[in-house]
Amino acid sequence: MKNLRFFAAFLLAFASCKNEVSTEASEATNVDTTASTAPIAEPAEPQPMCFLRAEGKDSTTASITIAADGTVTGSFDWSPYGTDGAHGTLTGKQEGDLLKVTYDYTIEGSNQQEEKVFKLAGDQLQEGEGELTEGEGGILKIKDPANLKWNPMAKVACK
Repeated sequence: MKNLRFFAAFLLAFASCKNEVSTEASEATNVDTTASTAPIAEPAEPQPMCFLRAEGKDSTTASITIAADGTVTGSFDWSPYGTDGAHGTLTGKQEGDLLKVTYDYTIEGSNQQEEKVFKLAGDQLQEGEGELTEGEGGILKIKDPANLKWNPMAKVACK
């Protein structure tokens, strides 16, 4: 009789241990399955912002994209009425509300590079204009960045 009680107690203990293990394994499986099927969030692609300044029949347009790391890319086109303009690309970095870029463009059939500074101000992109001087490698540099004249461009829908 003693052996029977011992055997019954052993079976009950064994059955309860086996149940706990299978419950834990089941919960672990559920957690792993849930974690492996959850969608991974993709970083959002930066969207371009477009700007326009129209003066009479002349126009200036800019398309600017700012990546999460502050890298600036885009295009800038100056189109005076009845004559060739300047058309090219922008590459550089954002520093606070300033965009410091290099403008690689073609004007009257010649390739040129120029340092440019833009300022983001609400729904405007302000182009900094000032005296230029030829720098290293033929790149036109802003002579006095502290005395730039700011010309606003209005934000418009990108085409």
